[in-house]
Amino acid sequence: MNESNLIPFTSEQSREEAEKNGRKGGKKSGEVRRRKKSMKSVLSAMLNADVVSDEIYNSAAEMGVDVMEMTYQAAIIAALIKKAASGDVAAVREIRSIIGEDNDTERVKLQKKQLAMQEKKLSGEEEQTPDDGFLNALDGSAKEDWNDED
Repeated sequence: MNESNLIPFTSEQSREEAEKNGRKGGKKSGEVRRRKKSMKSVLSAMLNADVVSDEIYNSAAEMGVDVMEMTYQAAIIAALIKKAASGDVAAVREIRSIIGEDNDTERVKLQKKQLAMQEKKLSGEEEQTPDDGFLNALDGSAKEDWNDED
């Protein structure tokens, strides 16, 4: 999809043509979504499959992966850890991202919290702290405290 193949709804295009083009776009979108879902399903199945390559199997076993849990997913994670341990910064970032300790994850959580607080404030749902009289008590005693120094 790019700007050159998009046809805007204008007076040049009849309503019927626009509907026909909309249907074509919807069908194509559905095809793409189904293809992506299928790819995701195949990838998931392959990641959970038992390792059949001796080289990959031995490499993951050397990293301590349990032979009963020797899947491609476990082998990939073992290889990622091996790269991170050798100083590969991109591998370290990927591991942090997987386990949810990357800065982006924390930043997004904080932004969501701030947004929720702003929405509450704007809608009037903000929690009000009850007045316990502390500030009034300080006001009276502060004058006395300052006068005691003379």
